[in-house]
Amino acid sequence: MHISIFVYGTWGDIRPHVVLGVALQQLGHDVQVVASSIYEKWVRERNLGFYPLSTDVNLVVKENVSAMDMGIIGQLKIVKNVLKPAFVQMGLDVLEATRQSDVVITVEFGLGLLFDILRVNNLRAILINPAPLNPSSEFAFLGMPTARKGFPFGKAYNRFTYRLIDRVQWSATAGARNEIATQHLGLPKSKIRDFRALLANSPALTTVSKHVFQRPSDWSDLFQVTGYLFDDDPAWTLPHDLTDFLASGEAPVYIGFGSMPDSKPQKTTQTIIEAVQQAGKRAIILTGWAGLGASDVPETIHVLKYASHSWLFPKMAALIHHGGAGTTASGFRAGVPMTIVPHNADQPYWGKRVKELGVGTTPIPRKKLTADNLADAILALTQNDEFRRNAQTLAQKIQAEDGLSEAVKWVQHYLGKIKL
Repeated sequence: MHISIFVYGTWGDIRPHVVLGVALQQLGHDVQVVASSIYEKWVRERNLGFYPLSTDVNLVVKENVSAMDMGIIGQLKIVKNVLKPAFVQMGLDVLEATRQSDVVITVEFGLGLLFDILRVNNLRAILINPAPLNPSSEFAFLGMPTARKGFPFGKAYNRFTYRLIDRVQWSATAGARNEIATQHLGLPKSKIRDFRALLANSPALTTVSKHVFQRPSDWSDLFQVTGYLFDDDPAWTLPHDLTDFLASGEAPVYIGFGSMPDSKPQKTTQTIIEAVQQAGKRAIILTGWAGLGASDVPETIHVLKYASHSWLFPKMAALIHHGGAGTTASGFRAGVPMTIVPHNADQPYWGKRVKELGVGTTPIPRKKLTADNLADAILALTQNDEFRRNAQTLAQKIQAEDGLSEAVKWVQHYLGKIKL
């Protein structure tokens, strides 16, 4: 089959999709990745086809970094208004890229944008979700409060939270989707009930360890939990200055917020430096999209642009990060205690799971981050032996899993049911 993998996110989003794509192509499928042109060389080196998006939504987000300081309503306005032209162009690119495809693999949010394109190009969808998104009566949508025990309508409430998020997703992409449908495809505006029917009937793989998230009993056969899809970046070259820093003292604390922009990077950097000094520890600061770091950091701090998580994390005393799904997975596998500083999306959920699993402290919301509470987290992570024992036990279980083989098995199963 011809499979298109549509990824509009960051490195943390594209890596697991490409890992899966390589495995599927090795089984005889024709796989292409549809993503920002900045990933083209990296994808083609893995012998996959590539169709470049002519717009990069991530650049638009970075240009509107002030949205990070807004509430959810303000962020939704950015999505609906500022991002609309980018979404329209992205949808038209996917329309052309998938003319000859049989299947699109993407994340759930992408399905709202591509709803009419799937129908026009007669495509089937398989969703790859880095967090549990499929409806269940056993718990509310991630990040939303679960009904209290004994509440008589708890199951109904839990399912209602998913319908609420369906509407939010549908609304966020409405402007772009409707413009594509009415002005480019000659179709009427689609209905949310049809979108919900598509979600209910599209296979979805939650690429999370079963030791971190257990599959609910009320999921249909279409919804499976596979385990993580890791990309260990074997081409990464270890910088000499990083080697020297690690050899010069005790294991440092890793602090980085990945692809999360920051409207005040200098202030955040100073907060981190003060916290590390208060705790009396060594640290590695990842610059990330926020541009953290400074030229005059103390000798106990090393500023790093990039490092392979699979190599770096096991050498750390503790991890403090934004809670991206991929970063959290790498932290779990490394067996190192962590504190999550969630910014948005599914990150509060991962912060909560870290605490519940006993492998780290209570999360610190980004807007509440201070030198004092960050220093407290560093001390707790490095002094609490139970955190490390629990983290190492969880790591052993995750290391014994083969999420890629499980994901490939289920994709093949679903592909076998598709009638062309």
